[in-house]
Amino acid sequence: MDLQELQTLLGARPPLALVTVADVKGSSPRHPGSAMVVSPAGIRGGSIGGGKGEAMAIAAAQGAMVAGQSAFIEVEMLSSEVEGPALICGGINRMVVELVQNVEPYALAQAMVKEGRRALVVRSLGKLGRAEAPATIPLNLELSILDEGGKLVWGKAPNPAPGSATLAKVLATGRAILTEGPEGAVLVDPLLPPEKLLILGGGHVGQALAKAAIDLGFEITVADDREDFAAPGRFPQGVRTVQGGYTEIVDAFPFDLATYAVTVSRGHLFDLECSRAVLRRPFRYAGLIGSKRKVALIREQLLADGLDPAIVASLHSPIGLGIGAETPAEIAISILGEIIALRHGIDLSKA
Repeated sequence: MDLQELQTLLGARPPLALVTVADVKGSSPRHPGSAMVVSPAGIRGGSIGGGKGEAMAIAAAQGAMVAGQSAFIEVEMLSSEVEGPALICGGINRMVVELVQNVEPYALAQAMVKEGRRALVVRSLGKLGRAEAPATIPLNLELSILDEGGKLVWGKAPNPAPGSATLAKVLATGRAILTEGPEGAVLVDPLLPPEKLLILGGGHVGQALAKAAIDLGFEITVADDREDFAAPGRFPQGVRTVQGGYTEIVDAFPFDLATYAVTVSRGHLFDLECSRAVLRRPFRYAGLIGSKRKVALIREQLLADGLDPAIVASLHSPIGLGIGAETPAEIAISILGEIIALRHGIDLSKA
């Protein structure tokens, strides 16, 4: 489920059903986690792929609202007759049809996301059994909300509990995962906040970094104290630019736990100013360009300023992966490699 579908769910009046693609075998128009919100009148938002398969899911959702019970459905798309009515995509879609009677857990998950926190919607489905598709299996679905560390924040502890490897993979890929075992089935579905990349410094490295990051899904902002270096024309379309003092810019920026801040300013005094400001805000990543000697001196000053030693230690500096990068374009790739590793929960110290 994405944030737009979550907003649709919270803004609609019950009765409602939420259809989520849980598992795909073979070809399918949508990936696991794709969802749609259905009311008795039909789709309110989202899609699980359109066509006859979606029509069957809508019918199952409307049936769940009438029956007052969630369900698990399988839609087969394995026909080889192009002129026939059966689906021919080449796979089987397995979907959870959730009767939504209480939006409180979803409102809580939305609040977590607005704070920049990642939330996990976990649906305990019980034992699904086996049936030939198309099939509809009634569910006594139990909903839980976990934080990204797997801590329970709403509902009962999932049964069975998803393993840490499953949680890590869900967060890394942004895709829902269905696990099945002797104790039952569990669908783990992530809700991820929009990720923001703040580049402090619009010089050669900042310019290259904004350009290299444009296709990675970040909301990108470049800031510089010099008007010419914060000119929108220096950067790709969609990159926001801000000109002014670094401390004021950082203080005004909407930092949260989905914020990645990179300091690539034009001198050690500005580097220190940016680091002082950034490390007092919540963030997911903070990086500082510079030599080992400059970085060591800045760290010493930050500690002398009274910043938490653990926060100072979290500063990624010297910045980027050790790939021998020299040109601005190479440095940008090294920085983004480090950020991507963090995004996907990879511990580079063990790589």
